[in-house]
Amino acid sequence: MQKITVTVKKTIAYLAKKSASVEANTACPCVGFQPKEPQAVKKLRKF
Repeated sequence: MQKITVTVKKTIAYLAKKSASVEANTACPCVGFQPKEPQAVKKLRKF
């Protein structure tokens, strides 16, 4: 049971980091609204 819990936690962390990376490299589709990104997310940019 503990192995499953650790695997689920690692998977959630991986997905969160991947999602933040995608969001850091795209613009907001809403006109005029793009909140400030945290410094940690800015480091994930590819450009």
